[in-house]
Parts: sequence; C-alpha cells; structure tokens
Amino acid sequence: MSQKYYFAYGSNMDGEQMRNRCPGAEQVSVGMIEGWRFRINTRGVATIVPDNGGTVYGIIWRISKDEEQVLDCYEGVKMGLYTKRTMEVRLIGVPSLEAFLYLATDTQPGTPRPGYMEAIVAAAISNDFPSSYVQELRTWCTTDV
Repeated sequence: MSQKYYFAYGSNMDGEQMRNRCPGAEQVSVGMIEGWRFRINTRGVATIVPDNGGTVYGIIWRISKDEEQVLDCYEGVKMGLYTKRTMEVRLIGVPSLEAFLYLATDTQPGTPRPGYMEAIVAAAISNDFPSSYVQELRTWCTTDV
C-alpha cells in the first residue's frame, strides 16, 4: 500500500478529526512552509496564500492512497472548492520532504465558522508551534482561545 505525506495547516491538524477521517493516518512531525500565510476565506475555512514574509506551520501526516481519496472528497476537490498541490515542507530538526496540501480556490479573507478556529489553535498549542504563530492564528478567532 503506497503512502504519501500530507501537510495539514487547518482543521486537519486536530488528531481526533484526522482519526475519524483517516484512521490509519500517522502523525510524522511538525512542518513549515515559508513564503505563505494562513488565511480564513469567505467560506469560513482555512487556506494559505503566497506571502514573501510569511510562514505557515502545520502537521505532517503519513496517509494511504485510500485516505487521500477520503480527504479529497471531504475537501471538495471535485467540486472545485480546493485544489491539491505538492510543496517542499521544512521539518524541525530533520531534512525537508515533499508533501501534498489543499489550497482553497476562494482566497478572499473572511470570518471563521463558529468553533472552527478553536481546534486549530488547540492543535497548534499541543504541538508546540512557535508562540508568535499561535498568536497569529488567534487573530482569526471570533472568541477568546
């Protein structure tokens, strides 16, 4: 069974959510992509957008081809809500690797869906993301987290 690396920067950083969607997914590491910035779009969900000074942190998951298809469906790839892209992801303390991720086709800034950011911030904290990045994520919150 072939496996791939998936870089989650939004709600799929939440371990419980990933176990529900992809029971065989294995969390590999924390990673980062430079030259991009986190954003909530007008649909109220996460994407990343190019930004020369930005860095996006996320979780690297190892998933099967079947689990990739589950995520494709969940992310609405066939409906055109997200596209897939492979990027180089830097890992903390180990060499970088190639991982796929989802980019929303809607990149306009919006407001997060109720309860959406809380899981993202909690995952960032529990995975020891830099405090400056956690604070950046909190700027998208509509409630205190």
